[in-house]
Amino acid sequence: MEAESQSHVSEELQKVLLSTDLSLLRSPEAPNLINGSSQDISAVDVNDDILELDEHSFRKLVPLLRSSIENNSLNTVVEDLVNSVDDNFESLESQIMQDSQVNDNLTTSIQEMASIKNIIDGSLKDELMTLQDQLASSTNDVILKKQFFINNKKTTTKISESIILINKILQILELSNKCQELIKDGDFFKALQSLGSLEKIYLQDFRNYDFEFLKEIYSSIPLLKSKIKDESINLIKSSFNSKLEDTLLMVGNKYFDFYNEILLQEWMNSRNAMKLGNFKFNSPLEISLRDPKKLEELRLDHFYHLDEFYDSILIFQELKELNYLCEEFSKEYEFRKAKLVSPLELKSNVSSSLTKKTKSLDDLFGSGFNTEHLKKYMLRILGFLIYDKHLNRSTDYILSQNSYTTTDDFWTVLMNKLSPYLEDYISEHLNNEEELIGFKNFLGIYIAIVENLKLNIEVIYKAHVSIFQKYSALLVRLFDREFSTLLSDDDFMPLTINDKSLYEKVLKICWLKDDELQNDATMEEHAENEFYATLPFSPLYPMTCTLSKKTYNKLVAFLNNFYRHDLNHLNYLLVRTMEDIFSNIVNKKMKEKLDTTSREEIAQVLINFDYFVIAAREFSNILTKENITENPEVDIRLTSIQDLTDSRKYAETKLIELIDSKVSDLMEFVEFDWTSTELEQEPDISVRDIAQFLEMMFTSTLVNLPYSVKTLLIFREFDALTRKFLEVLLNSTPSVISRQSVLNFELNMEFLESVISKIFPNESETTIGNLDSPIPQSPEPENQRSSNLIENNIRSLQSTFTDLKQHIEFLKSQNMEEYKDSSVRMRKYPRIKPENAQLLYRKVAPRTDASSSEQERITPDNSFTDSMTSNRRIAKFFNRT
Repeated sequence: MEAESQSHVSEELQKVLLSTDLSLLRSPEAPNLINGSSQDISAVDVNDDILELDEHSFRKLVPLLRSSIENNSLNTVVEDLVNSVDDNFESLESQIMQDSQVNDNLTTSIQEMASIKNIIDGSLKDELMTLQDQLASSTNDVILKKQFFINNKKTTTKISESIILINKILQILELSNKCQELIKDGDFFKALQSLGSLEKIYLQDFRNYDFEFLKEIYSSIPLLKSKIKDESINLIKSSFNSKLEDTLLMVGNKYFDFYNEILLQEWMNSRNAMKLGNFKFNSPLEISLRDPKKLEELRLDHFYHLDEFYDSILIFQELKELNYLCEEFSKEYEFRKAKLVSPLELKSNVSSSLTKKTKSLDDLFGSGFNTEHLKKYMLRILGFLIYDKHLNRSTDYILSQNSYTTTDDFWTVLMNKLSPYLEDYISEHLNNEEELIGFKNFLGIYIAIVENLKLNIEVIYKAHVSIFQKYSALLVRLFDREFSTLLSDDDFMPLTINDKSLYEKVLKICWLKDDELQNDATMEEHAENEFYATLPFSPLYPMTCTLSKKTYNKLVAFLNNFYRHDLNHLNYLLVRTMEDIFSNIVNKKMKEKLDTTSREEIAQVLINFDYFVIAAREFSNILTKENITENPEVDIRLTSIQDLTDSRKYAETKLIELIDSKVSDLMEFVEFDWTSTELEQEPDISVRDIAQFLEMMFTSTLVNLPYSVKTLLIFREFDALTRKFLEVLLNSTPSVISRQSVLNFELNMEFLESVISKIFPNESETTIGNLDSPIPQSPEPENQRSSNLIENNIRSLQSTFTDLKQHIEFLKSQNMEEYKDSSVRMRKYPRIKPENAQLLYRKVAPRTDASSSEQERITPDNSFTDSMTSNRRIAKFFNRT
C-alpha cells in the first residue's frame, strides 16, 4: 500500500514538472549552491536564487512534496524523477541538447534539487529522533497506565462474577422457595417448571462449586419431583370423588331436559308449521334446524373443569413419564367406572343370557327399584358418557393412550350387560299405556343424545323397539277385551238409526261399499222428514271400525317422533299387529259365533264378515299409503283379508247347511196321494209350509244378506227343491198314479213357484228414500238396472221349474207319439230323458193284458231308444239338457 502511494506521488510530481514552463528556469542568476553547501537552507531565497516557478505550479508541488516527506519517501520520489527523465523528456532531449542555456539551467536545477534533498534529509532525521524520544516516553506512560487498568479490570471482573454468582444463588434459593409454595398451592406444573430452572442453573453454574447448601437443594429435586407426581395423581383421584357422580347426574338431566323441553318442542312446532310429518326427531333435517345459540347451553366446559388433567399431562410429559400417568389414571378410572355401573359387573364373564331368577333388576338393585330409579341410573351413565367423550377429546386421547374407541367400548360392554335386565324390566314392569309411552319417550331422547355422541345405539335401540312390541301387544289385548265385550253385547241385528248426525258419523267411521255411499247421497232428499235408516251390519261393525282406527292411530303416534332406524322391521310389527287384530281377534271370535243353529245370527255374522273384509282391504290401502318406510313401491295386503273371506265362505256354507237341513226336514212331511181321484183346490199344507219358510227366509231373515249371496242362496234352494220334487215324481211315486194326482201335484208346484215373485220386491219397494219402511239393507241396483236385474232373476228362478213342468206336462198329455217325434220332443220335452219318459208313461197308462200292438205302442223299439240316446248326447254337448 505504501509503495503504491509513493508511486502515485512520483507520477503526480512528474505531471506538475512537465506542465511547468521551462522558460522560467534562470540558471545564470542562481547562486552556486554546490559550493556554498554549508550555508543554511533557510537562508536561500527560492524565488531569486534557485528556480522561479509560477505560483500555480508551486501550489501543486507543495502538497506532493509534503506527502512524500510525511511518508518518508522523498528519496524514492527523487529517484523516480531521475529515472523518468529519459522517458518524460526524451522528446525534448534534442532541443535541450541544442539549447545550451536550457541544458545548463537543467543541470544546475538537478544539482540544486540534490542539495535540497540533502538539506531536507538532515532536517527530517533530527525531527524523527526527537519524535522517537517523545514516542518512547509516551509508550512507557501508556504501558504503566495499561498495567494499572488491567489490574483494576481483573478486580472488577471478579466483583461482577461474585455478584452474578450471588444473584444466581439467590435465584436458586428463590426458585426452591417458590417451588415449595407452588406445591403447597397445588400449582404443580409451575412448581415443576421452577424445579427445571433450578436444576438447569445448578448444573450450569454450580456443579464445580463446593456449596453444601446448594448440594442439599439439588439433592432435594428428585424428592420434590416425586412429590409433584404423587400430588398430581392424587389431584386427579380427588376429582373422581362423590361429587362427580352428582355432577354426572346433573349433566345427564341437563342434556335430557334440553333435548326434551327445548329441541323436541321446537322441532314439533317447526314440523307442524312446515308440514314435515314424515321426518323424525334427531334426523339430519331436524339437526340442521337447531339454533346454534341455544346449543351453547350444552358447552361441556360449563360443567366439567379439567385443569388438573391438563396440568398432569404437561407435568408427566415434562418428566417423560406419560406411561406411568396413563397407567395410574387407567386404574383409578376403571375403579370409578365399576363404581358408576354398580351393581353391574363390566368385567364379569357371566353370560348375558341369564336365568329368569337372576335376570331381574330387582335382584340387582334390590326391592323397590322402579322406573324413576332406572332413569336416574341411566342418566348418570349418560353424564359419564358425555364426560368421558369430553375428557378424551380435550386431552387428545393421551390418557387413553390414543385409543379413540374407549368410550364406545365402555358403552358397548355396558349395554351388553344391561340389555337383558332392561328387556326384562320392559316386559315385566311396564304394564299400561302411560308407563310404556313415558319410558318410550325417555329412551327416545336418551338414544338421540347417545347417537349425537357418535356411539353405537344398536343394542339400546332394540330395547326401544321392544317397547313398541310390548305396546302393540298391550293394544292387541285391550282390543281383544273390548271386542269381546262388544261381541257379547251385540244383538246381531241390522243397525237402526233415527238420528241423522249419528248416521253421518257412522258413515264416516265405517268402510262401506261404493253403491251404499251413493245410496247415502239420496238420503239428503228426505232430510225434511223424520229420519230413519237401517244399515245392513250390526252395531259390532262400526264399533270395531272405531276401535281398530283408534288402535292404529295409537300405534302410529307411538312411532311418530323417535323411531328412525330399522323401519322395515317396525313396519312389519305394525302390519303384524293389525293382522292380529283382524285375524286372531275379529275373525276368530266372530267365527266362533257360527257355532249356532240360529239362521238369523249366522246371516248377520255373514253380513258382518262381508263388511270386515272391506275394512281389512281398506286398512291394507292405508298401510300401503302411510307405510312408515316411506317407500312408494311397498304394497301391503293383509293376510287377514283371506282369513275373513274364508270365514265368510264358511258362514255361507253354514247358512246353506242350516237352510238345507230345514228344507229337508220340511220335505219329510210332504206326502202326496198319487191315487186320489179328486182335484184339490188348495196346495198341500206341507208345501205351503215349505213356501212360507222360503218366503220368510229370503224376505225377512236373510233380507240383509249381500245381494249376490242372497240371490245365490235363492237359486240354490229352489234348484235343490225342484230336483227333490222331480226325484219324488220319478222314484217315490207308485207304479200307477191317477191323472187327478198329477193335476194336484201341478197345483202344489205352481204354488211353490209363486213364491218367487214374493221373494224379489218390486221397484217401488226398493226405493231408498221410503222412510216408512227400513232402508234396503242389501246393495241392490237401482231404477231401470234394478228392474231388469229382478226380472232376469225371476225368469232364471222360474227356469228351475222347467224340468218339473215338462215332466208334469208329459204326464198330463200321455202322448207317447209326440215324444217320439223329435221335432215335437225338442220343442216340448227337451229335458225329459227317454228312460224317464217310458217310466212316467207306464205310471199313468191303464194296466191290462195288452195285445202285442198295444205293447208295441207302450214299449219303443231299440231304434227309438238309440235315437233318444243319440239326441241326449247332442243336447248335452250343447248344454241343452
